[in-house]
Amino acid sequence: MEQLLPSSSTSVRKMKSKESNYDPNIHRLPWYGGLLLVALVAFCGTGSYLSFFYLPPALTKADLDRHPFAFNGARAWDSLTRLDALGPKTTGSRANEEQAVQVLEHEFTLVNASRHPAQEVRYEKQIVSGQYGINFFGSPMTSVYRRVQNLIVKLAGADDQHALMLNCHFDSVASSPGASDDCGSCAVMLEILRVLSRAPERYRHSIVFLFNGAEETPLQASHGFITGHRWAQQVRAFLNLESAGSGGKELLFQSGPQHPWLIEAYSRAVRHSFGQAIGEEIFQSGLIPSDTDFRIFRDFGHIPGLDFAHIFNGYRYHTRFDSVQYLSPAVLQRTGDNMLSLVRLLANGNQLAHTIEDSEGSMVFFDFLSLFFVSYPAIEGTVLNVVISIAGLLVGCWSVLAIVGWCHWRSMALEVLHGFVATLVGAGAAIGINLVTAFALDYAVDRSMSWYSSCWLVIGLYCVPSMMVLFVVHREFHRLFSKAKTVLSLTLTVQARITGVSLFWSLITIGATAFGIRSAYVIAILLTLSLFSTVLITVLKLQSFPSGYWLIIYLIVHTVTLLWTTQFYHIFTNIFIPITGRSGANNNPEFIIGTVAAACTIFSTAFLVPLVNLLRKPYRTICTLFALFLIALTLATVSPIGFPYTAPGHSPTEAPKVQRILVQHTVRQFFHPNDTQRVRSEDAGYLFRLWDRHNERTVRDVLEAQYGKAGRTNAMNPTELPECETEIFCALPGSAIRFSSLWSPQSNRPHTPEMVQLSLNGWENVHHTATGSRVKLTFSLNGSFQSSLLVRPKHNVTLIGWNLTPDVPAQLETGGHQAYFILITHGLAGERVTFSLELEADRKPESVEPVVDISVTTNFWEYHQHFTKDFNRFVASFPSWAHVVPSVTVVNVYSF
Repeated sequence: MEQLLPSSSTSVRKMKSKESNYDPNIHRLPWYGGLLLVALVAFCGTGSYLSFFYLPPALTKADLDRHPFAFNGARAWDSLTRLDALGPKTTGSRANEEQAVQVLEHEFTLVNASRHPAQEVRYEKQIVSGQYGINFFGSPMTSVYRRVQNLIVKLAGADDQHALMLNCHFDSVASSPGASDDCGSCAVMLEILRVLSRAPERYRHSIVFLFNGAEETPLQASHGFITGHRWAQQVRAFLNLESAGSGGKELLFQSGPQHPWLIEAYSRAVRHSFGQAIGEEIFQSGLIPSDTDFRIFRDFGHIPGLDFAHIFNGYRYHTRFDSVQYLSPAVLQRTGDNMLSLVRLLANGNQLAHTIEDSEGSMVFFDFLSLFFVSYPAIEGTVLNVVISIAGLLVGCWSVLAIVGWCHWRSMALEVLHGFVATLVGAGAAIGINLVTAFALDYAVDRSMSWYSSCWLVIGLYCVPSMMVLFVVHREFHRLFSKAKTVLSLTLTVQARITGVSLFWSLITIGATAFGIRSAYVIAILLTLSLFSTVLITVLKLQSFPSGYWLIIYLIVHTVTLLWTTQFYHIFTNIFIPITGRSGANNNPEFIIGTVAAACTIFSTAFLVPLVNLLRKPYRTICTLFALFLIALTLATVSPIGFPYTAPGHSPTEAPKVQRILVQHTVRQFFHPNDTQRVRSEDAGYLFRLWDRHNERTVRDVLEAQYGKAGRTNAMNPTELPECETEIFCALPGSAIRFSSLWSPQSNRPHTPEMVQLSLNGWENVHHTATGSRVKLTFSLNGSFQSSLLVRPKHNVTLIGWNLTPDVPAQLETGGHQAYFILITHGLAGERVTFSLELEADRKPESVEPVVDISVTTNFWEYHQHFTKDFNRFVASFPSWAHVVPSVTVVNVYSF
């Protein structure tokens, strides 16, 4: 007995030591380990950022002899500079309809002269008119176009039955040369045409190059081609080259629909890949206020394709700074290399002849820092997402229980739940603290958009506090809820909580997958890398070793994870920060950026945050993060760094980030009922489109500087005009009511010697009953200018038919107003628009009350000869950091 007692006592002591969190300091890290974690995140984030802007050097003219069949960026750059030199090229302007066409036709002539005898290059100019109904960003409208131009080149294939199409547009918005949007794409297509036409053998399939002259109007010339040109019948797939920024890599952001072979071809052909399926789902959700010809080819031509766009530096998009001054030949070189390889593969492959056979199925696709490209069917992605989510949880639990024994599964489950709840609460708190900061910056101190020109402030204002809150929540959960006695050492406890983080992301992945969201792959890759690190640590049996051993493996793998996750922060901020400069004045942009930053921070750091419990003095790291937040907040609120906009510098490296100002010198004319000649009253004013949160302040400041305090105070919301009670859309363009706007009454009227004139050609009584009647009104619009119509039937009157589209569309409804909206674009002058309205009135036939109100708006873009001296002086008075788009507008209001 005496010999057994000591043995028994020793056994008890061993058991107690196993059940307690023994010698916790053996697993602790120095306090500065937290700062090293933050530095690791910053280092990987910088690496992924730099990868976005790496471009291969452009070939020069000296390389032409050595690489005669390669894309030459210098030669494409020459084509771009010639188009850029024309300045803004709005549809209908001389620059677009004559000069740009001459430049492109000259290029076609040179291509045909230098082609190989084996090649056949055909050219046709299409001048086309048409109309169609479309829903544009939630607004139904009827799009009418007259005599817009398409320049079409066909490189005939050996089999001339099937064709691949490339599309760009050479028109631009007012006040912008459109170097990136989209003349750069046209220059790329010209160089591809030049290279392919010199090949000694014909390609298997034909290649159609569509240079369209009316995309910004929007999307009209592409409709004219795909519905009205004979070559369109041969097109089996298309590549659409666009831009929503200025420079950088071209992003593959739309594909299909269906037709997975297109993504497979991209994967095989493209050397410098850059594409994310999540971009496709975000774009098609309507979160980005833009659209491309992809939609027209898809919806009206029922043709599959790939949509590419340059997305970086969106500050210059649709401004005068979208010029060659801020681009480089390397941008064209990268896009050209990729497109040339893809065109060669498709033009010589079997896919174009068998598109119907491989038309089903969506693809998940993504690249990793442009190093490699991955794609797989969405159905396989569903299986992979579920398997990876479950495997991560099972392996994570097995890794810990293999050390402490399966009988302690309750302790493991408790710590997994601990990690899950801490991550859930931390994520909610991080988003919450950012929303509070966003509210305070906008409403309390009136310093919203401080990050617009200093985008690094987003990190200090929103990313740093998000990470800080995640650290605090995990640390406090550990302090408050950890058991004093547990079989899990601190190292194993942290690993168990990391499994809890996996549970958090696994549930999101499975939920997103269940709803058919392909973007779940973004999280699935994160879980895959986490699973890989767990497997590696388990195989090497490092789970129970002191922190340094397993942590080295964990952080090495997590470095790759951070490169994956931080790239999405850069993609989203590069897209959404510039968008806040044109998303309207009513919404607080801080909410958007704060939420995006919080989500990206949670996504990037969630698997690092549990490591805070390994630190000896974790609050030193937390306090450091708080200090960084305070520094950023100070810079944003009380220093010049927080001013949103920057003026152009003296070199391309000093790229401007400007505020957009759209001002329309507007005259409103009210005609007598049933009369299109006699004006009963008129007035004039400046109509401003408020693009961002600070537009109104800038406009009022300039009005006060030019016209005194009265100029500031007299400016009003258009809905406050007395005409809003009776006139269609307040007798203003429809955009004035649909978007945030400001109206400033003015005594000076713009010079408008010409405008679109409405004529009533006929009034026919179609049908009469005792209680109502049906009438048909026929009108014509004379004048080849850009214009729009608003048609509003009177009370108890219904529009039951018209000649513009087969069916009468829904009405545009906004701000308590509703009307049928018709957008009219003229390319070449000479063709008027005629339309008829069939109206049914629920009133007595002998009634003489009007049945319909019609508003005709004429927009003069780039017609500077119509500007008065006073208007020119007013436009010139805006600060250098403002991009002003001036125009003259005439609104004629009729009643019949």
